Amino acid sequence: MKSETFEEFQKVADELLKVNRLSGSEGSVLTKKRIKKFLGERGIRYSEEFFHVEKIFPVKASIEVNNLTIPCVPYIGSPSGRYEGYAKRDIIKGDIALVKVSEEAIKIPQAKNNGAKAVITYMETLNTHYYGIASEGDFPVVNVKREAIERIEDAYVRITVETKKEKVLCSNILFEMGRGPIVYLVAHTDTKPGVFGAIDNGIGFLLLLFIADELRKNYNLPYRVRFLLTDAEELGLEGSKFHIGMGVKYAYHCINVDAVGWYHPAVIYKDAEGYNGDKLMDMFARHIQDMKVSVDFRCSHRAKSDHIPFKKAGLQTLFLSSNPFTIRHTLYDNLDAVNWDIVRMWYELILSFLRRFHKL
Repeated sequence: MKSETFEEFQKVADELLKVNRLSGSEGSVLTKKRIKKFLGERGIRYSEEFFHVEKIFPVKASIEVNNLTIPCVPYIGSPSGRYEGYAKRDIIKGDIALVKVSEEAIKIPQAKNNGAKAVITYMETLNTHYYGIASEGDFPVVNVKREAIERIEDAYVRITVETKKEKVLCSNILFEMGRGPIVYLVAHTDTKPGVFGAIDNGIGFLLLLFIADELRKNYNLPYRVRFLLTDAEELGLEGSKFHIGMGVKYAYHCINVDAVGWYHPAVIYKDAEGYNGDKLMDMFARHIQDMKVSVDFRCSHRAKSDHIPFKKAGLQTLFLSSNPFTIRHTLYDNLDAVNWDIVRMWYELILSFLRRFHKL
């Protein structure tokens, strides 16, 4: 990455990655305006896919225990209401189940099936709030800081949750280069409520913009690269699902860039929906070796991102990320956390992979 390109990258990041970009929010609208300005200034033609998403969004929540009020944050999808009972780590015995964030995918469904009234989650390694999404439908889940657990565990608690159902207008931004069979390069622009998401996924969508800017200057590849900046990934992969529903003829490969720019650069070879494309990963592994960089191949059973609808549609998928990524969906995911050396590495690695794609 040339020094002037790197300086511009950091300037745009400083402009866009200090605001929350929840789908439908003011920050999301401003971010898309800036993206379209970036593309327009470079003569890159784009289109926009509009769609609506209806979700239950968090407003506020609190826990009362032993005459204390403990602040907490409700998950997207949690219903409003009051829920009370004894809080236990044992998801069979507790009226309210205490669950580690790292175990939520398994234990929240178990708690619901065992008759729990609600779930309280907490992070093991960080004393901060985690902003999540409730995958169990109409079931209350809230998050507390780790320091609150000692006051809550085995105590009788009362949880008050306030949320609101909203229908928000969302949009994906598409632009492409070249002709022939399609290789998708995908990154989402949105965040969870309450966070800045500099790494998840601000750096990712900025990388796509700057890679496109570099490719347009001398594009002579025998295939088409289609760039897809999705919305509402954090609401359940809604943007990529919508795009797939429109049809993806002549597309065979999808490279998803999500949560890069942190330590531990990784290719996620297996995620919550199974294995990703073996042929595409083999190609990328050879490229990594040729480039003499260090990127781990990791399995993450919790990981879900925008490549999954493409995988289900039969495309070969490559999931580029960071693993472990301990600050995911917290306020620690801000510009101060970005490792700029790794950002430059990803830029060079992805750009050169696209240029060599037909030769690997």
